[in-house]
Amino acid sequence: MEGLNPLARQAWKRLEAEFPLWAAYLDTRDSELEFAVPAPSGSNAGHLVAFSNKNDLWVRFSPPYMCYAVDDEDEMVSIIKQLTADEAVFKVITKGDEWVETTLTRPHDRWESIPGLSVRLVSWSGRFDR
Repeated sequence: MEGLNPLARQAWKRLEAEFPLWAAYLDTRDSELEFAVPAPSGSNAGHLVAFSNKNDLWVRFSPPYMCYAVDDEDEMVSIIKQLTADEAVFKVITKGDEWVETTLTRPHDRWESIPGLSVRLVSWSGRFDR
């Protein structure tokens, strides 16, 4: 942990305190943090990954485009808790093979279809995938 940049070190401490059973999934690369927890069986999420990149913190799932920037380690922990409780899901909008937007949404939120765009939802458990 000594080689981590200050933001990564702060996030490491917070993740380790909030998720002690997942401490084995905390890792470092160069001066950055990576926390990659395997998704439950039956899930399409792959892994839940929290990581630092210079002065930014991110949370993502393994599939393409499922990455969300967070403001600080408090928001990182909050997002992880919401995702793993299936209170939030990743929503990715594409136009053909081209990425348009990624956001988090509630599993039962409704939205209007836009012609020519595809929407994909991926939940931690897989129960709310569409």
